[in-house]
Amino acid sequence: MKKAIAVLAGAAVISAAICTLPDAAVASVPYACVTSPKVVSYSKTLNGSGTLSYIGQADITSPMPLIIKQYHVAEGDTVSAGDVIATVDKDGSRSMVESLGQLSGFAVAAANISTAVSLIPEVITSEYSGTVLCTAGNGSAVEAGSSICTVAATDDLVLTVPVSEEYISNVQLGQTVSFALTAYPDEAFTGTVADIAGAARNKYSGSVLETVVDVTIAPDKYDARLRSGLTAAVSFTLTQPKNICVLSYDAIGQDESGEYIYVYEDGKAVRRKIFTGAEFPDGAEIIKGVSEGELVFTAPDTIRESSYIRLE
Repeated sequence: MKKAIAVLAGAAVISAAICTLPDAAVASVPYACVTSPKVVSYSKTLNGSGTLSYIGQADITSPMPLIIKQYHVAEGDTVSAGDVIATVDKDGSRSMVESLGQLSGFAVAAANISTAVSLIPEVITSEYSGTVLCTAGNGSAVEAGSSICTVAATDDLVLTVPVSEEYISNVQLGQTVSFALTAYPDEAFTGTVADIAGAARNKYSGSVLETVVDVTIAPDKYDARLRSGLTAAVSFTLTQPKNICVLSYDAIGQDESGEYIYVYEDGKAVRRKIFTGAEFPDGAEIIKGVSEGELVFTAPDTIRESSYIRLE
């Protein structure tokens, strides 16, 4: 609501002086907007991303590219180590190997293409015992090192999150975790930290190599939407919720003396020094300098340069 009165921007000027301003002068005084800090519940969190998988889940792979002729298992079947899971299309695989030229990365070094072709297997056998989760499909061309078949030793679904070594000290067993699946971004799921890897590993984040520790999270309850292979945005709760005061960024100024605001106080715009804490998309935590319910001017640089302003 607009008020038809002028507010003094300088604390040293007498408020009554406004009454002596001619109507035309008052009309020329610019409007200023005010806002108020809001109190929100806040917990310090650590954010990351992870992938759902079953405990004991493993991929059956080949050191060379292959074409799968036919699978002898399907999703949900139970297999034992050594069972035949697929037949290889040797002719198709031979043609693919020859077209790729000299190969590298074999488990057994290949001196030439003929030797490489001789390594093409007749069948693929399972290296693990468990339940078949998925296959590449009949007639599929599988790249070297890619999954031919995925087997899970258990039906316990967990979420694995790589946490940077810089923050791993903040993660504890039994810690509360919330996560949202990329497939269901508007749904909130919860879990607890069930395991922290005993050793760190290297991981590329884009082109940057960082050291991470894998953290295993157990979902709190069964949900049919939780599926192996889905990715999730994860938030670790590091502190208990507390009420904090948050002020929008457009009301916070900064100069060589630090951060400041202008508060509407006794008919005047009074400058105050503030101290900020946590930052959010719409504002910053105010640790000291203003309280809930006080009127704070936006665009503090404009307030500082004005002799008179009107509240809007």
